Amino acid sequence: MRRRTMSGAWFVRRAGPAGALLALVGLTGCGGAPQATVASVEPEVVQLEVVQLRGDVAGGFIELRVTNPGAHELVVERATYESSVWSAPMERVDEARIPSGARRNLRLQLPEPTCASGPVEHRATLELEDGTVLEGVPEDPFGHVRTADDLICDLRAFERDVAAVSWLEPDIPPDGVGPAVLRLEVSPRPGAAAPLGSIDAVLATVLLAPADAAGQRLEALPVAIGVIAGAAPTVVDVPLVPARCDLHAVAEDKQGTILTIRATAGDEPVDLRLPVPDDQRNALLAWVVASCAR
Repeated sequence: MRRRTMSGAWFVRRAGPAGALLALVGLTGCGGAPQATVASVEPEVVQLEVVQLRGDVAGGFIELRVTNPGAHELVVERATYESSVWSAPMERVDEARIPSGARRNLRLQLPEPTCASGPVEHRATLELEDGTVLEGVPEDPFGHVRTADDLICDLRAFERDVAAVSWLEPDIPPDGVGPAVLRLEVSPRPGAAAPLGSIDAVLATVLLAPADAAGQRLEALPVAIGVIAGAAPTVVDVPLVPARCDLHAVAEDKQGTILTIRATAGDEPVDLRLPVPDDQRNALLAWVVASCAR
């Protein structure tokens, strides 16, 4: 297997926001004799980017986007991506054919985040069908490398400093009659009785809206719970009604069951994005369909 890195035949050439270009060039050894390169009739150029699509967020995925502006089809047999943001390398082992002039997203499952601060170091590797290995630093055109771990790390920091938050078993009418009721449990961290922060409101999503006692939709359900260290857990009922009823919204839902909880940690405001578990998500989507059909 022939590997080309920045110190060898593969180098990274910055191309502004369009991406990082990896180009194959010939090498000359110390004695002046040319060393072997990939057996292709002309150099290949590959553009690498890291993006996270809306549908990736809830499931914990990220995409390694590979663009092939070269003259020949690329056949990728293995792709890996590693980053200081994540605790382990990500790997995809299956054949991906990328024709000349085309691009393809290679979906990768995210491991646990490191929640580390400081500059991001990351690298992608493509292993091609002919044994060539391409390595380089992908571009991050939308800033997703730094923000993809926010959902987990913001919750983790809040749990460490203030309270754990989680969804308990909900009350979801299977026939769509009446609101669905989620139950938010807030468990303050241990310690001497001292104010740590607050849970202030639960916000509407594109698919679900909190409701008042009369069943009217709200943009935000006021909660106003002060979190005291060492206190017993508190459970808050969050009644919901459909925010919209068009089938397109339900069928293509990506983040409608990731609810935002407005809170404070100490005196600092923070928005916590808390997905409902998968089984609750499926039940909620079915409830929206049943409720809207009435």
